[in-house]
Amino acid sequence: MDTEQNKIKACDICKENATYICFTCNNYLCDKCSKYIHDMKINSDHKKEKLDPYIPIELKCQEHPGHPIFLFCLDEKGKI
Repeated sequence: MDTEQNKIKACDICKENATYICFTCNNYLCDKCSKYIHDMKINSDHKKEKLDPYIPIELKCQEHPGHPIFLFCLDEKGKI
């Protein structure tokens, strides 16, 4: 069974396999693009997490620990 959640995610910039998710940018990123974007001082405080391509992605709610995210909105500062 091949569901969207079980597929390896592509980098939102270059389309290579994503290795990070940035919760601040709201992007999936490969190593190269993540380094390029997050090495800039203005983006250095972004919340990102390393992805394991063999584990399905299930994001947890920051406001309600232990609950998956179903829907979310970003404010003008990029916060969920």
